[in-house]
Amino acid sequence: MNLKEGTRRLALLLGAAGAILGGFASYLELKDVLNQRVRHDRFEQLAASDIVRQERQKLKMDLPRLTNPTVTDSSGWESGVYPIATGIKTIHWGKDYGVYSIETEDGLTFFPTPTPAAYNYLLIVLWPCLGFFIPWGAIRAIGWVGAGLMKGEH
Repeated sequence: MNLKEGTRRLALLLGAAGAILGGFASYLELKDVLNQRVRHDRFEQLAASDIVRQERQKLKMDLPRLTNPTVTDSSGWESGVYPIATGIKTIHWGKDYGVYSIETEDGLTFFPTPTPAAYNYLLIVLWPCLGFFIPWGAIRAIGWVGAGLMKGEH
């Protein structure tokens, strides 16, 4: 086997290993993006519910009489009356009557979470490609330089 063929095989082997590592990084990125998407959708669903709208209206009317205007406790609500957002325990309000967070009866707290950016989805596709081409290209470049140096000795 000559240097050219050995370099080509080494580049392919390391490229394949890099693609596998890139696939693992892609999987981790996909998990994060999907979790962020679920948190965003759940918060938006809860924040847009009838319960939150009604409590916002009550808060606007009762604000002068409240001692703690940042929290609304909803423990007395009947789940049958509010089928979209059953399980809301506490709504934490921010500025201008915006929802800062929502605590559910099962102990989870949801904050406003942005939707995943488009580049996050692009990274999911790019990680395996970069994982292949970076080591493959580096070995090919080293082989090319090495072949040039070997020719220069003769």
